Amino acid sequence: MKRMYLLMGVAVTLVALLVAGCAGGGGGGGGKQKITLDFATFWPSGDFQPTYGEGRWMDTLVSLVSTRNATKDKYELEFTKVYSVAPPDLWSGVQGGTYDVITSGPGYSAGTMVLWEGTELGGNLTRKNALTMSMSLKAVYYDANTTALRAQVAAVGVTPMYWWSVGPGYFLMTEGNNVSTLESMGALSNKPIRAATPGSVTTITALNATPLYCAMSAALEKFQQGLLAGILCPTDTPEGFGLAAYVRSGTFCPVSYGFVFMNVMNTATWNSLPAEIQAIFTEVNDKWTEYNGKLRTWGEWHGLKYCYDNIAGFYLYDLPTADPTEYQRWVDACTPLMGNWVNAGSSETDKANRQWVITRLAQYDEYYATTDPWASWNLTPGETPPPAPTFPP
Repeated sequence: MKRMYLLMGVAVTLVALLVAGCAGGGGGGGGKQKITLDFATFWPSGDFQPTYGEGRWMDTLVSLVSTRNATKDKYELEFTKVYSVAPPDLWSGVQGGTYDVITSGPGYSAGTMVLWEGTELGGNLTRKNALTMSMSLKAVYYDANTTALRAQVAAVGVTPMYWWSVGPGYFLMTEGNNVSTLESMGALSNKPIRAATPGSVTTITALNATPLYCAMSAALEKFQQGLLAGILCPTDTPEGFGLAAYVRSGTFCPVSYGFVFMNVMNTATWNSLPAEIQAIFTEVNDKWTEYNGKLRTWGEWHGLKYCYDNIAGFYLYDLPTADPTEYQRWVDACTPLMGNWVNAGSSETDKANRQWVITRLAQYDEYYATTDPWASWNLTPGETPPPAPTFPP
């Protein structure tokens, strides 16, 4: 939990007291107020996401607090970091105050932020890349009429810092379980495909396969035991989570996948921060969704390269390009899912709120995929990730 205290070295304090005593004056004192925030994530420490995403975010905040005129003489910011925390423990931890800041997704806390769930369903959206998909999520949240979604997030007891998304979906499959048709998906009935969210469960079911909704830690155990046929996920997981030991092929299926990532702070912690510190967070947060969308695009390219370089015989089947007719069958299977989710609302008001979120998601998805500078941004593949945003001192 957030900790604030005075930075006064013992030796410095003693010297100050001695000087004051000799001069005949009153006691001195002073020092900066130190703010320590506990950060936790489900990613392993070596994954690119906490290294370049959240890591650079925290480094930027710490640096700005130490250099800005409004804060440099008054405060010092510090983060303590915890990695590989199970997603359910992240949400209970940030709600209960064990952690001040977490990165996770509402899909890992099913039923608490229901209006996000529809955005993670398979559906016939543009889904150009992680950048445009990330910007779409941010726009949906801040849309003036998306009040019900914001209320659900607030009810959890967290204040969002920024959002981002994965790119289009991939099925990463184990040996002998390659998929290229709906029939080959249906033939996997003896082994499930791991799903990260309720939306993925629905999507995998619509594509004739059997889903298994579980945390990555449980999924790794299932992979080790040979009990999974594959996983619906982005392409960074073989490197970041050790799945390269199990997956042998991939099928690119853009229609299948969406994911909401959120960096959130315990609301009580946020409210306790000095206004000058909040202002710096707000400034940095405003740019971090776009940056993290670019970073995810790079990370997924890098993850796919890792698969080719480190998994013997790995190949990726680009379904939309290789067999457009078959891919259209997958699109047709997923197209009704968002509408079904809307109609499953508990009341007419709930249905209207769900429809609003889906409608705006589709509109923003198309906007960012076709409007510069987002539409014209192209990843330049390489070992170096995109540069983080910079800010004036």
